[in-house]
Amino acid sequence: MNEKKLTTLQLIGLIVGPILGSGIILLPPIIYDVTGDYAIISWMTIMGINLYFAFLFGQLSIRFPGSSGVTKAVEIAFGKHLKILASLFLIGAVCFGPIAVLITAAQFFPLEHPFATHLMTFIFMVLTYLILLLRVSFIGKIAFLLSSISAILLFAGGATSLVLYPKEKLFSTSFELSSFGFSLLLLFWTIVGWEVIGNYSSEVKNAKKTIPKAIGFSALIITLVCLTVAAAIQWSNIPNLSEASSSTVASILTPMFGSTTGLIIGIIAPGLCLTSVILFIGAAARLIQSLANDNVLPKKLRYVTKHNVPLGGILVLSACHLFIFSFVVMDWINVTQIVAIADVFFISNVLVSMLASIKLFQQKTVNILTGLMVVVLMTFLFFSPPILIAFIALLSLIFIYKQVRLNLVHSNSQGANVKHLFK
Repeated sequence: MNEKKLTTLQLIGLIVGPILGSGIILLPPIIYDVTGDYAIISWMTIMGINLYFAFLFGQLSIRFPGSSGVTKAVEIAFGKHLKILASLFLIGAVCFGPIAVLITAAQFFPLEHPFATHLMTFIFMVLTYLILLLRVSFIGKIAFLLSSISAILLFAGGATSLVLYPKEKLFSTSFELSSFGFSLLLLFWTIVGWEVIGNYSSEVKNAKKTIPKAIGFSALIITLVCLTVAAAIQWSNIPNLSEASSSTVASILTPMFGSTTGLIIGIIAPGLCLTSVILFIGAAARLIQSLANDNVLPKKLRYVTKHNVPLGGILVLSACHLFIFSFVVMDWINVTQIVAIADVFFISNVLVSMLASIKLFQQKTVNILTGLMVVVLMTFLFFSPPILIAFIALLSLIFIYKQVRLNLVHSNSQGANVKHLFK
């Protein structure tokens, strides 16, 4: 079965494209508008956090392999109820996030119809589910191809713009702490993804060697592409562009690709969005299967195809996506609200995983850095809608109470057994 498992290149494809995702297309101009010439400092800061996330979740994936991903580490550190809590956070994020990403992809097809975006979003949803039914190694090949093309084109376009049309003055705007902090909150979207790599660890060929290599190369590629694109957006002065088009990622591709830029961005953006959605839905579906195997979820959700595709989990998530998409069609919820909800769940999942790593790792430096990251992410949560924070807090208290109760039962049981021995 090894030939059907993910190789280093295929795993890189499943990492690079999804983590670059829609963020590398949408966020560079937004961050520049928010922070001015200090946007590059925001990107450098978040890329530092990105490298640390790659290391931390890579280590957790290697030490605690399996379809449950890093939630297995949470179970070992804190118990089964906290594992369930972390799992629900990730599943909750994946119930919402992919819809926002697919809508973003659909917007790069400017069809002249009032429901064109909704139609293209639905088509991309169906395409995503069909791809997810394929063998994971084949999905890895598709993801590697799309990720490679996108990363090369974005890096080449950004570098060309910087070389041919550099600005004379690199820093001309003033620094504002509030804007800088807000830009970091927005940029968290660009580093979401490392926490789900572990859900694929059981389907990786020679995981202890493949995962570190894939994560190392992926982290380097993501950092180079993001910093190059961000720098090109704020430090390139490309002539013959309108004020509106000069502040888009497509603008930095124009010097290299000319009139074909629209076609190029029309391939890159949907490609990155689709690989991102495939990674997250596939990981969450495997997590649902794992919870079903542990009798936390209904047994019917254990079902996998002959290609080891977690069909039960995929069907559950597809139903959630169709439900949320119907709310979008009826204008009851918008993309910004969907992203806000998904981010809160993602951050909550990462926080629980990081707290578990502090308990499990014995390296003082790693634990100090992880503790600092926990403080940073807690700060991010304070920018979230209060009702979401209240929901996360209530859910956390319920599962913490259940775990404490279980621990007390085990403690009392062990005490009773000890007394029995001395009778």
